[in-house]
Amino acid sequence: MIRLATLVAGIAAMAGDALAGCNDPGARFGPFYHEDVLFARALAQTADVAPWPAPASGTILPHHLEAAHLIAGGLRQAAGQGHSRVLLMFPDHFFRLERPFATSPQGFETVLGPVPGDPEFAAALAAAGDALIEPSCLFDHDHGIRALLPFIAALMPDIPVVPLAVAVRSHPGEWEAMARHLAPLLGPETLIVQSTDFSHYLPHHEARLRDQQVLNLMAAGDHLGMTRLIQPDHVDSLGSLWLHSVLQQRVHGAAPVVVASENMQEYHPETEIAETTSYVVAHFTDPETPSGPPLDPQARVHVFGGDFFVGRGFTRLLVDDLAADAVARAALSVTQGRPLILNLEGVLLPETPRDPGELVLAMPAGLALDWFERLNVAGVSLANNHAMDVGPTGYAETVAALDAAGIPHAGQGDRLELDGLTVVAMTDISATEQPGSALIGPALLDRTVVDDASRPVLAFPHWGREYDPNPGPREKALAEAMRARGVAAIVGAHPHVASPQPVSLGGGDTILLHSLGNFMFDQSSAMAPTAAVAEIWVFGQGTLFVRRRSLPNLFDIAREALGRENRLQRSDGAAARSQR
Repeated sequence: MIRLATLVAGIAAMAGDALAGCNDPGARFGPFYHEDVLFARALAQTADVAPWPAPASGTILPHHLEAAHLIAGGLRQAAGQGHSRVLLMFPDHFFRLERPFATSPQGFETVLGPVPGDPEFAAALAAAGDALIEPSCLFDHDHGIRALLPFIAALMPDIPVVPLAVAVRSHPGEWEAMARHLAPLLGPETLIVQSTDFSHYLPHHEARLRDQQVLNLMAAGDHLGMTRLIQPDHVDSLGSLWLHSVLQQRVHGAAPVVVASENMQEYHPETEIAETTSYVVAHFTDPETPSGPPLDPQARVHVFGGDFFVGRGFTRLLVDDLAADAVARAALSVTQGRPLILNLEGVLLPETPRDPGELVLAMPAGLALDWFERLNVAGVSLANNHAMDVGPTGYAETVAALDAAGIPHAGQGDRLELDGLTVVAMTDISATEQPGSALIGPALLDRTVVDDASRPVLAFPHWGREYDPNPGPREKALAEAMRARGVAAIVGAHPHVASPQPVSLGGGDTILLHSLGNFMFDQSSAMAPTAAVAEIWVFGQGTLFVRRRSLPNLFDIAREALGRENRLQRSDGAAARSQR
């Protein structure tokens, strides 16, 4: 430790002597890498990666060149969307900074071409004051920035880069001060690139747990939780992660979409690595915009929706082609045709009773199955309070119809084994003919424990109170019990309204989206004003990311489409009569 401190002090002293040469707006730092093979290979490997479908205001990329494919692919997705500047944040790996942040007006020479600086923006950054930011020479050699610059030169030619080094020992008060200073300087023309590697120096099984905690905090937008992470066990720059996330929320109202979550161990399957590093690629966009495909080729995206019921008034609407087409377009614009998992709220029957009663949810099996095919439904939960509405016979009819159509299904405590994800269905609310609740006990909760720790578990409970999007004491206790059993995500149904956002539990152990509301159900927005789906991004290393997206009221859309059709028909009829 003494030798390291002496070396660092010596380097700092030499840097001070040369500082004038690192703060020249007309100069450029020389190249750091002198061979282009690795960079060219990564660019070639990712040549088919398309830009993200919605403009990205920020991106998170690794800086270990072992993950060069992620740097190149992630930048391909984020670049080319009208940006005229890059603000590149990275950690001060060598503890050279005396202040919390550093910048420089200089540009860079790279093995793939020059990258200009932005002296004007660098000067605006420096206006934060000497207590907060300093000029520095570290940009000459820190891989946190130099590993990314050749890719920026190739994929964003002539776009200036403003470096922002973040001291590893900086603290939240300093991050907040910089956030207040930076926010007015940012606009849609600036792409924030956060150069960050995630869990460090841990075996893969521990790294995966740390990665899941960070991904859950990111999904929840839990900035306070981020301040409690361990550096570098979770991430090598807490300051960069916090500052970037806060700026995206405050300036753009943007939220992250994680498109890759990998670990070094995956690149060396035949060798057990004692100290690994994890890598994440994420893009910040409007939370309601469509997403592109995963960057990780092993990743899969499943979409979870809430209550599905196409009986009663919905049946009459959906037999009209225009109304049905309007509903399908609205639903698929949100799910993007990805595999969909729903809570089947009711019973599938060959013929529905003429008057089954207000609280008996029966629907035509043929109609429901047609919609399952149309929406790419990959599984349904039968663990709810309406699956037994017409008794064991109705339940058996439902199961038989699903089996004949090849639709996987899960009753109370059953598991749906999706691609890369285990889903456990359960209901805490009993059937309508047997009033009562509190059905989920320890034995049912134990169904969420799986033998393979590399396979993430999602609990899909039917619980809570109708028209209340917030968990009560009962649901909070159950969620905590699931967290203690290693459940990575909880996505619920039953309240008919959607929770506004997911929340993190246990420092990020678990992500909870209490209610998705209705998917297709015969309740208007006056009764059920909010609905949502959850995109579940599942990655090859066994982590997942949850993204909430709002869903329009599909019952209202069907009624509006039918109303327009009827008005048009009446108008055409009146015009025809007037010509007689």
